[in-house]
Amino acid sequence: MPATQHTASCSLIFLDKLQTAGGSCACENKHAPLLPCDILIFMKRLFVLVLILCWLAPAFASAPLRTQHFVFYAGPEGQKAAAYLAQSADAILQNMAASLGMQPGAVIDVHVVRDFEELYRSRPDAGRLPSWAAGAAYPEKNLIVLLINRGAGLDKTFLHETHHMLLGQAFKGGERVPRWLDEGLAMIWADEWSLSRLNTMTMAVLSGKLLPMDELAVHFPSDLRAAEIAYCQSFYFIAFLKSEFGNEAFQRFFREYIKHKDFTGALRLAYKMDWSELEKLWLKHTTLRFSWIPLITSTSTLWFAAALLFIAGYIRKKRKARQILLAWQQEESCSPDTRH
Repeated sequence: MPATQHTASCSLIFLDKLQTAGGSCACENKHAPLLPCDILIFMKRLFVLVLILCWLAPAFASAPLRTQHFVFYAGPEGQKAAAYLAQSADAILQNMAASLGMQPGAVIDVHVVRDFEELYRSRPDAGRLPSWAAGAAYPEKNLIVLLINRGAGLDKTFLHETHHMLLGQAFKGGERVPRWLDEGLAMIWADEWSLSRLNTMTMAVLSGKLLPMDELAVHFPSDLRAAEIAYCQSFYFIAFLKSEFGNEAFQRFFREYIKHKDFTGALRLAYKMDWSELEKLWLKHTTLRFSWIPLITSTSTLWFAAALLFIAGYIRKKRKARQILLAWQQEESCSPDTRH
């Protein structure tokens, strides 16, 4: 018998003996000033009930929250976060599924944990994760993990990982989706653009540290800085496809890819070019776009722009003053002479 059950059983046996002994004393010992038997028994039963509730309280506190498509698991520290996410989880999943042209799959377990060690204790089958990760998705296990008290917003992390789950359910292990496509789409859906990522991408372009997209199709680096570049490249590659060819072409590519599980065939059908041509076009676009950013945002450029604005304002002010003076002169020349 588990230790907790053994302890509880012992407590109940002890109270039963106490009740028997106490009842005898109350009824037979006429010299002791005791309460009536019925009140004493009621108090003992109430005490037993309180003990039982205290024993069951942790189980109730950590009871999972169930929705139509999710089951949220959380300890005491994650209960509020889990309840907050559960309120809109089903609507988020349904909107995502509609955008991908698919139906939601199996129910997804979501573990809201303080740290990954808490996850490993509750789900030993979960793989080890990088220390910098804010969450993870295991489509083959229908499992999402979210860390509370992490720098990233929990709601955005939930959106990101939920998109991974849907994409995994769409392909069902029948096709290894390029990692950059999976991550880029999840980042765009979760609206994870930031100035720091713009800066990371700019520095990677200018320093020649862009990673080959073929490598990012298979895996991401474990090093934090290299991984951040990989995430940025994924985000901006999807953004490039949508801005350069339009969202309709991207939707066509994605629908064909899900339907036939043929990445290169879907690319040719939607973009009329193969992967190598598309990657070269993206590199050319990226070099041109991000090489201008340091020039535009440099201190000297900002001061020069401020000077131009000042000069333009001064000229505008002088021109306005000249127009007012000219109007006054015209009024004086046209008004009749009232002197006598």
